[in-house]
Amino acid sequence: MKTSLRKIRVSRPAAHPTFPLTRKPSVSSAPAGKKRVLVIEDQSAVCDLVAEMIHAHPRCDLAGKGSDGESAVELALQLRPDILVLDVIMPGVGGIEVLRRLGGSLPAMKVLIFSGKQEPHIVRALMQAGIHGFVNKNGPLSELRKALEAIALGNTWFNEDFSRTVRQALASPAHLGEGVIDQLTPREREIAVLIAQSHSSKEVAGRLSISIKTAENHRANLMRKLGVRDVAGLVRFVVRQGLVDPTAE
Repeated sequence: MKTSLRKIRVSRPAAHPTFPLTRKPSVSSAPAGKKRVLVIEDQSAVCDLVAEMIHAHPRCDLAGKGSDGESAVELALQLRPDILVLDVIMPGVGGIEVLRRLGGSLPAMKVLIFSGKQEPHIVRALMQAGIHGFVNKNGPLSELRKALEAIALGNTWFNEDFSRTVRQALASPAHLGEGVIDQLTPREREIAVLIAQSHSSKEVAGRLSISIKTAENHRANLMRKLGVRDVAGLVRFVVRQGLVDPTAE
């Protein structure tokens, strides 16, 4: 028996579209019903552990991850996640300053703090920033999973220990200088962080593309506003406000 063979037309797959290298990647959507989560954590092992937990979470999808304050601001504005899991003390700017820099740019984004820092003055600043949850790193990871579940459903998550600290923070008078931080301009806070990281006026000027004279004027204004007389006093203030990690080199 003869078998007839028919020619089969094979079409070539369409070429993938190409974009200029400078084009930002588009924001991908999460699977239906899932919340996109951005994780900012400077300890790589902890960051990977949290990322794996999010991958396995039925209500969440990992949008991205970063390891410092600068990348936190950039990634949040670029990826526009539903939930931001944020550490407080990190290299560069800290979590509280990240929230200040983001301001009201992402009103729909929920913020879950994952940190071992729970001092009253930090708690006060976090609550003023409008966070939606707090999980202490010293607790079990199941707490973070429960917090994500609650926030993904539109609720908040504050355990009794954190709530007790909030009550103490609100009942106690603010530490001298705590209110001053909100009087500083974003540029002044940025310069305060750089000075606290041991950058000279020349280095500050180079990083921010300003003149050395302008950097020195900002430095003098900072000292005056904060009521400090030397760099050591400025460093103590910046560290206390959670703007920099005192252990980072």
